[in-house]
Amino acid sequence: MSKNRLEAFSDGFIAIIITIMVFDLKIPENTSSQEPWIALKLLLPKFVAYMFSFLVLAVMWVNHHQLLHQIRHINGGFLWLNIHLLFWMSLIPFSTNFMGLNPFLPEADMVYGLIFFMNSLSFTILRNYAEAKKMLYGIYTDEFKRRMFIKNLIGVSCYFIAAFGSYISVYISFALFLLVPAMYFMPEKLEEEK
Repeated sequence: MSKNRLEAFSDGFIAIIITIMVFDLKIPENTSSQEPWIALKLLLPKFVAYMFSFLVLAVMWVNHHQLLHQIRHINGGFLWLNIHLLFWMSLIPFSTNFMGLNPFLPEADMVYGLIFFMNSLSFTILRNYAEAKKMLYGIYTDEFKRRMFIKNLIGVSCYFIAAFGSYISVYISFALFLLVPAMYFMPEKLEEEK
């Protein structure tokens, strides 16, 4: 499979995930003309959960695009690891809806955090596989590897802590949910090969 085909498939898959998430943002049909602001206020937690998830998906898409841009070739192992990542991404609408309906329920935030933990871990495994198999263009310096290792460790750890930290404070979880995409907002670039 060419990397262009894999990228097109992954892009379409992510677009479908985002579309499915937005379908959960519905105003109740029986809202009267006097109640639209009340209905919108009740929808606010779901909208905030959608924004969190949209932000994470956008950052993951940008970093996935950057990773595929750096790939020399695709092999079977990379394909299956990409499918593994897409599986965890497909659960994002479920966890987003659960948290949007129950934002202050620790169990909802735990499920949300665990699904994003698995997404982060899956992406880290995919990137590490590409590096280990020397599938990337560019110069993979020791400094770059160290930076990526630390960044990935912090990201995966934040989601794990956010998942179980929700039993201490959901606000800690919310802060950690925002910290991770902020760290990955700009993807790391390899140095160009000479």
